[in-house]
Amino acid sequence: MLILFPKYMSPEEVGLQRVFQDAAMLMVPFVQLGIGQLIVKFFPEFKSKDYYSEFVSLIFFLFIITTLIFSIVFSIFKSDISNYFSTNSELVNNYLLHIAGLGILLALHQLLVAFAQSLHNIVLPNFLKEVVLRAFTLVDITLFATKTINFNQFVSILILAYLINFIVLLFYLLKRKVLSISFKFEHIKWPLIQKMITYSLFTFLGASGILIIGKVDSIMVASMMDLQATAIYTTAFYIAVLIDLPKRAIAQIGMPIISNAFKKNDLIEIKTIYIKSSINNLIIGSLLFIGIWANLTNIFALIPNNQIYALGKWVVIIVGAGKLVDMIAGLNGEIIVMSKHYRINVYLIVFLTIFTISANYLLIPLYGLEGAAIGSSLALLLFNLSKLIFLYWKENIQPFTVQTLKVMAVAGLALIVGLKTPEMNGVALDILVRSALVTSVFVSLILWLKPSKDVDLLVKQIINKLKN
Repeated sequence: MLILFPKYMSPEEVGLQRVFQDAAMLMVPFVQLGIGQLIVKFFPEFKSKDYYSEFVSLIFFLFIITTLIFSIVFSIFKSDISNYFSTNSELVNNYLLHIAGLGILLALHQLLVAFAQSLHNIVLPNFLKEVVLRAFTLVDITLFATKTINFNQFVSILILAYLINFIVLLFYLLKRKVLSISFKFEHIKWPLIQKMITYSLFTFLGASGILIIGKVDSIMVASMMDLQATAIYTTAFYIAVLIDLPKRAIAQIGMPIISNAFKKNDLIEIKTIYIKSSINNLIIGSLLFIGIWANLTNIFALIPNNQIYALGKWVVIIVGAGKLVDMIAGLNGEIIVMSKHYRINVYLIVFLTIFTISANYLLIPLYGLEGAAIGSSLALLLFNLSKLIFLYWKENIQPFTVQTLKVMAVAGLALIVGLKTPEMNGVALDILVRSALVTSVFVSLILWLKPSKDVDLLVKQIINKLKN
């Protein structure tokens, strides 16, 4: 993303392929209407029952209905969507049907991910997403760079990569007999179905709001500025989003555990998960944030056409700060969604979705790319603050301890060391020295202060493996 795309694609093509994927992701909750969250919520209730196959059948029957609804609505509003991009990013309109098709495929894939997640298996879905998909993307951009394929064929291969990921996960779940189908509905009665549909629709509002908060900025930059600006923004965003990667894994494995804990009414376990997720996210996230910030000049120096892409430096810092706030807050959203208070999460998200869109409309014309970054980060700050206050009010739990202050102090000191380190001759040497100093200061102080038992145990396991 940082080397090959800027080198072999024009900024407009980089922006277009990012809008293509972000817009498809943005459609996923509108295709699903909350069915993915429904699987995670109700799977523990059905997994050991003789009529489990009825639950699976109901899920896919509901998905067929929601897909038909989405297709009809998309057809009705297709011209309005086209008008949205026509002024500054007309090229997007050439791929609207591709975007809708990919959105449906991704929505179906997310259902399979939800089943795997409910089995506490996040390894295969993450491997497919973070390794296999990126390997296909690497092959795709290489073929484009060597002029073996054109941009249209690049898009087709990208869609094929998503399709292959879906097929692999489908065969895995079929082999595990997780997707057994029944054509009879004898045990799941209408009152329960109503309850499930109500939960699904409420969580749809939440899921769509979260994706809008995370993706709408790039779509709005494309509409209000142009595709080159989108390329700069999304490239900077991709650097900052590295900070957020550990939280995704923790959230995926945490949600089914939280669901089971609520089923047993085990609030002590929920509080423990809340605190652990916050401190572990903070440790990992702050080290990544500091490393990126300290090396930001070097990172952009490595990017081809960096005189264009370096305009996104402040986007990295602003978005990175927002992502770090989101990590510090722990699994607050997951706890609310799995609790009896799940409706409040929806109300908060709907409010913040409106806030994000409004903030971007106000800030992008004033501050350009930085305006979009500020709108996105402000939304994350307000969203997490609202959830923290609500959980403390309703459940009397909050994730912060004195260990939180210790890690923040260590992070501040490490950042000062990184920014004050004299510049070395050569980008590679500067990255090596600066990163080594930051990591040494941060890790040594964390090991000395021991703010997290999990991190301490992990380090000991790594040391033992190295010894062996």
